[in-house]
Amino acid sequence: MSNFKPFTKLLGISAAALFITMAAPNAMAVGVASGTSVSNLATVNYQVATVSQPAINSSTVAFVVDNRVNLTVSTDDGAAIPATPGANDHVMTFTVTNTGNTSQDFSVSAVALVGGTGAFGGTDNINADTVSIFVETAGGAGYQAVSDTDTHIDALAADASIKVYIVSDFNTGYTDGDIASYYLLAEARIDDAAGTLGGALTETVGADTEGSVDIVFSDGDGDGAGTDDATGDAKHSSQDDYEISSAALTISKTSSVVSDPINGATNPKRIPGAVIEYEITVSNGAGAATATSVAVTDSLNTEITEGDVAFNTQYDATAAQGVVVGHPDFSAGAETEYTNADDGTVNGIDVDWAVTTANTVTVTGIALDASESATIKFRVTIQ
Repeated sequence: MSNFKPFTKLLGISAAALFITMAAPNAMAVGVASGTSVSNLATVNYQVATVSQPAINSSTVAFVVDNRVNLTVSTDDGAAIPATPGANDHVMTFTVTNTGNTSQDFSVSAVALVGGTGAFGGTDNINADTVSIFVETAGGAGYQAVSDTDTHIDALAADASIKVYIVSDFNTGYTDGDIASYYLLAEARIDDAAGTLGGALTETVGADTEGSVDIVFSDGDGDGAGTDDATGDAKHSSQDDYEISSAALTISKTSSVVSDPINGATNPKRIPGAVIEYEITVSNGAGAATATSVAVTDSLNTEITEGDVAFNTQYDATAAQGVVVGHPDFSAGAETEYTNADDGTVNGIDVDWAVTTANTVTVTGIALDASESATIKFRVTIQ
């Protein structure tokens, strides 16, 4: 007689049990490390006529965990980085995080936006004159020119992050409010464990390769509209801006007739003997950076040498005071008369006539905040 049916019945109603044993690796935010070997088997315990029988084990099944490549790049800056024309080492700060499950090298590059919208508003319209990228080392938080010299990320562990800096220089000649927008583009590379940038990763195509570590790209699409960053390409990017912070100075000069020998101060004309007043106005634009050490010179050397005019050493009532300066920092914006000699700083400003340079009005030390103006006045007599 066959034992099959009683046996199956016993399996159905007795305490037969199926146990699967499997290694339980430590939990990690990024998952099990690639290359980890995972093996398990199944065990059947059963009884026949209430008698426990020897356990039956399945064959052991093993596989290795594949490499899930993932990364993120994010800017640490909450606003555009102010950049001063003619100054160096303006620093953007980014964080690159290895969100995959394998230690990887990462290449990093700066990609300039071309004419699009900046990360913090406005429109990109310039590029920095020099652009470099450095990876933070052991030199401490923030960009350290002496120690932060690496130009790629070497062997960044899974779930680890590192700071990367775009460092740029700007020549003079840019206008306040100009924007230079950049993406930091990072690409996962092979960790070659040699202190050099590893080669490109190649995603595994086709069916699962049992027993080998396959490579799967799982990164998202970053900010980089101006880059080749896309979903599932082992790359990620983030955008940041430089914004030029500069004074926006303008200068104008006008002349008016104060008096002439015939009409006096009533409807005077520009005839020989007439007194002409020059007024120079230097203004800083709204929202511009403060302009310091502003120096204004006005040479009359040619006119005096040719005998066209003579400088009036007395502007108004006081002898030997031939230049008048008006500035918002003076009391209620009042004008101050300065002597023709170099008397040093008065109200923070130095003025002289023909001392610094022959036949020249020289005014130095002016500082103008946004929307401020300073005026300089002096007089000449037509010969």
